[in-house]
Amino acid sequence: MILSSFKSKFLALGIGLLIFQQEAAGQFTEQLKDRLTVHFETDSYTIANEDKEQIEQFIDELDVVTPYVFRIQSHTDSIGSLQYNQKLSERRSNSIKTYLRQIGVPEILISTKGIGEIKPIMPNSEEEGRRYNRRANIFVFEIQKQRLFKSRVVLNGSKNHKATIYIQTDGLIDSTQTDEKGNFAFVVPENKDVTFGVFAPGYMFTTRKINTERDLPVGDISLNRIRPGEKVTLQNLYFVGDKAILLPESKPELINLLRFVRSNPRLHLEIGGHVNGPQSYGGDANWYYNLAYDRTKAIKTYLENSGIDTRHYTCHSYSNTQMIYPEPVNEEEAKMNRRVEIRILD
Repeated sequence: MILSSFKSKFLALGIGLLIFQQEAAGQFTEQLKDRLTVHFETDSYTIANEDKEQIEQFIDELDVVTPYVFRIQSHTDSIGSLQYNQKLSERRSNSIKTYLRQIGVPEILISTKGIGEIKPIMPNSEEEGRRYNRRANIFVFEIQKQRLFKSRVVLNGSKNHKATIYIQTDGLIDSTQTDEKGNFAFVVPENKDVTFGVFAPGYMFTTRKINTERDLPVGDISLNRIRPGEKVTLQNLYFVGDKAILLPESKPELINLLRFVRSNPRLHLEIGGHVNGPQSYGGDANWYYNLAYDRTKAIKTYLENSGIDTRHYTCHSYSNTQMIYPEPVNEEEAKMNRRVEIRILD
């Protein structure tokens, strides 16, 4: 029953990988997802029954909606010649490959390598150490197809459009400079959420969160000079529902705000809070006011805790008086109403 389940589970993945490889044309990366280590008896490449159970459980817990590949690397202790141990390690890798195929993992997903005795993790002078060295590692890599994220920054009122772009996604933090015309490019994983911020000396900043599957290409990104009245919306802040507690998902946006204020320490800023409170909701005006104000205080406290001198920063609650959508019809419009804005005072 288990074997049949594995075979059906991985059949589509094997076919999908063939198509994926053809479409990707080599433009993909592998990211380590997980690994399992099994051990062998002396001079043996037979998989113990308890290790077979571990392998089955290990494979069964994988979410195979994501494309994976399996890399098997096997080792030996130092008993025997180098040549013999090299062959033995290859047999151990092939033994695991055979078992993976038996439980339904397609051959196209599996590669093997024998390391021999040259990479011990324990001294071979005692049997306890040799037991640890007689091992095989099953590495599981997530395949990530890459896409080109390119755009152009326009610094309004300037002939030189040089700017810095910071990008952050799962397992990736990177930055780059534009050329003088404002052009830049990143290679990013496909179908991932990416947060990026755009900065230039003397200019406001902007941040965006995009999905590399549905939101590329990105059009021109315009920045205005820093001057009184200019403001920027912090679009990717996340709070606990109806509270002023920032969620961890807000970190990329907060880091971008930190970059801006550290580069412009003499600015007088207003941190303005807005809530979603349509008339049709019949909410309490004081509650709306206090929630918006408390959220601005949470931002100011974050900056203070990060070493920023906030004496020239003020917090202001706009409550529900400046909603972009007075009567939102969906969550996206309600989200636009729930916002924090940074405004230049002088």
